[in-house]
Amino acid sequence: MNNSFEVLNKILQGEHMAIKQYQAYIGELTDGPLRNHLTAILTDHKEHATRISYYIQTNGGQAEEGAGFIGIMADWKTHLANLGEAEPMKILEHLYDGEDKGLARAVQYSEQYLSSAEKEVLEPIFSDEHDHLKQLQNLRSGLYSNI
Repeated sequence: MNNSFEVLNKILQGEHMAIKQYQAYIGELTDGPLRNHLTAILTDHKEHATRISYYIQTNGGQAEEGAGFIGIMADWKTHLANLGEAEPMKILEHLYDGEDKGLARAVQYSEQYLSSAEKEVLEPIFSDEHDHLKQLQNLRSGLYSNI
């Protein structure tokens, strides 16, 4: 990658992919605690995308909105997987896998290509992402009794 804005835009693209995934799965659920919990995580991803975009734009870069080609493919995969009835456990597995892979990729990009100041901007976002993984794991394990 040529510069930090390119790297930050890749991470931003990952946030947009997460937003699309959560929106697709939330749309398949009826109202209830699981939907509400996933909506809270979706809200975090939207805030992360806003923060990254703001940083890019206020530091002389151009934020690229959207999930890109890979995001479009992931979106189609999600829609195809949801043609039948949405099973909460499968939804949680898909979201966990997406969060895990996305976070690993973002951390790798950050470590390889970004300055300490840019990493500092991403630290609270990465912390939230780790919390999302814990929450999704707890949901998968049935640790939330009201789900």
